[in-house]
Amino acid sequence: MGENNLFNALVKNFSESDAGLLAALLEEHLHAETIRYQEIHMDAPLKRDLMLLAFEERILIPVKSRSGPSWEDKILDFEKGACYVIPPVVKAVLGTMAETGNPACDTAVRRMLAGVIPEDMDGFIQVLQAIMKHADNYTFETGLLEIFFRKAAMAFDLHDFIDVCVIFGIMSPCPQKSLMTGLSWYEINATLYWDETFLL
Repeated sequence: MGENNLFNALVKNFSESDAGLLAALLEEHLHAETIRYQEIHMDAPLKRDLMLLAFEERILIPVKSRSGPSWEDKILDFEKGACYVIPPVVKAVLGTMAETGNPACDTAVRRMLAGVIPEDMDGFIQVLQAIMKHADNYTFETGLLEIFFRKAAMAFDLHDFIDVCVIFGIMSPCPQKSLMTGLSWYEINATLYWDETFLL
């Protein structure tokens, strides 16, 4: 993997010290199915700060949960045996960063979903970009998604779209619902915003 490429891409969004720590962490663990707290080799205070940053950016998601599947329900644990995963979409984005020094989210998402969505890939990307542009602090109400989904006139079902996005870590359900509409909210993975060209 191109560690220098990964660092050079990360430093566009993070300080040099944070980018260096993230690059070192990801260089070692990007292809692992799970990462255990004790497998991250650095001083405890530094490691905790790094894990907090990685969780805030949705790079690492703790396995342990309070009640449900949402990222907000996950428990960031700093104990031996605590386990984390890197969502598939994050692995795909980081993979393009390691290759080229840029996030290249369009390429990353297309590669990741090749074979999963054999048709309507362009429509999938367009809907994803539309909700990303209209999300507030990475979150959006499903009513907004329904509007863009209808406009795209894709061949598959809205629920299938949501399922694919959740399975691959593109988005996560939020615990709350809108008091006004009763609709659900979803959070988009922050790493997809690293590529400014993806939203042009």
